Amino acid sequence: MTRLRIAQSQVNLLQPEFTTDQPDLQTILALVYEPLMHWRGRRVMPGLITSYEVRDDGRVWLLTIRDDARFHDGSPCTSEHVAQSLERMRGAGGSFGMGGVYSPYFEPLRFEPVGKTQLQVESSSPTGDLADIFAAVYVGKQTGTADPPVGTGPFRFEEYAESKLLRLSSVDSSVYESQFSELIISQTASASDRYDALLNDQVDLATGLELLPSIPENDGLTLRKTTNTLSVTAFLNGYEIPFSQPEARLAINLAVDVDEIIDSVWPGLAEPAATVVSPFHYGFADSLRPHGYDPERAQKLFDACEMPDELLLRTPLVIPDRAPQVAALIKEQFARIGIPVRIEEETDRPKYAMDTSQKRIGHIALFDSSPLSAYRVLQEKISSQTQGLWWQGVKDSQADQLIDAAHLTVDNGERREAYSRCLSWLHDNPHWLYLYHPIKLYAHRPELSGIDMDHAGLIRLGAEPSRNS
Repeated sequence: MTRLRIAQSQVNLLQPEFTTDQPDLQTILALVYEPLMHWRGRRVMPGLITSYEVRDDGRVWLLTIRDDARFHDGSPCTSEHVAQSLERMRGAGGSFGMGGVYSPYFEPLRFEPVGKTQLQVESSSPTGDLADIFAAVYVGKQTGTADPPVGTGPFRFEEYAESKLLRLSSVDSSVYESQFSELIISQTASASDRYDALLNDQVDLATGLELLPSIPENDGLTLRKTTNTLSVTAFLNGYEIPFSQPEARLAINLAVDVDEIIDSVWPGLAEPAATVVSPFHYGFADSLRPHGYDPERAQKLFDACEMPDELLLRTPLVIPDRAPQVAALIKEQFARIGIPVRIEEETDRPKYAMDTSQKRIGHIALFDSSPLSAYRVLQEKISSQTQGLWWQGVKDSQADQLIDAAHLTVDNGERREAYSRCLSWLHDNPHWLYLYHPIKLYAHRPELSGIDMDHAGLIRLGAEPSRNS
């Protein structure tokens, strides 16, 4: 087979500098463009950058670009193009009409091309974590607005109908090898419709099937699962009682039966969370385990805390998926230990995101955490020194010290250990209610091979660079 037909929930061809956490859209970006570095498991690996050198305690990074990198129009990809892509990303926007999440990371950086294939990145302060940021940078060639997008990825643009269909063709290159000469990606909003299209031989691959009402069995298709890096969580209001108290934050992690939530809402399609990031994040220690359900201990901890008359739990209708069902179970579980909970639903998801960023979350707010970088999660959501967009007021001086120590460590092995210490501390001293990591479900025709989905939810088609890294 040389043509692959894919059904997914969204088809939008974004500019590479626009940041998104939607796997369907990231899959498209990764097919057309090439990131400076790739996430592989818990670490970043060479992408368009073949190597990098860290100097001056992390203040200077020298990036070396693949010397045979070429855009789809045949022109070479140079350090000037990489610098331009970084500059565009510096000022790019983000989802829900909010600012680009990478702007704070780019603010202290200066980009200086060194010849055609090297780029020097200078930072005003030491950092060991720039590789995480480089993994989010897709490099494209700036063209006129009416021109097709030009990247260096394994597939080139051929045809596009917004929110309907995207057609790509494979690049004839010694760098990439693909079993498919053509991809046709169609937008099909309903998981049931995507599954039916696969059953009826209208497509060869369908994603997002975890949203089906029930999991299909014995349908003759190849059904596959992968645990996602996404953390479904409940942010806790650290500005007010009860969750300004560390004992209350630990208590809620013991009072909520995550296994019951998974069994009721996502049977077989989620894994309990143990800390602020997934087991596939940099620095996660394999010894970390979820807190488990212990209502008696939770009740004792809450009894020792100052408590309001009731807890306000805010929830959107979507993102996280099935959030209202999760909220209802949390309310029921709190009732078992005599704590009343009032649920407030928000139908406007962009407004909910804005409210959360502006700390209007009641006492508890269902949310999710999508960055692949442990560094980003800690800076944007945990550090009381940074007080990032999603920080909810919890002040934890030990966590701050551990975050700073990890960020300032340049040696990769030592930095991994430093992040491990920080994540372990946040397990024992939680800032959030840790819920679960979704399991993504996809299916394809049984004769296909070489198709995979990584833990970020991106479809991989065996079109990785064939060079040795």
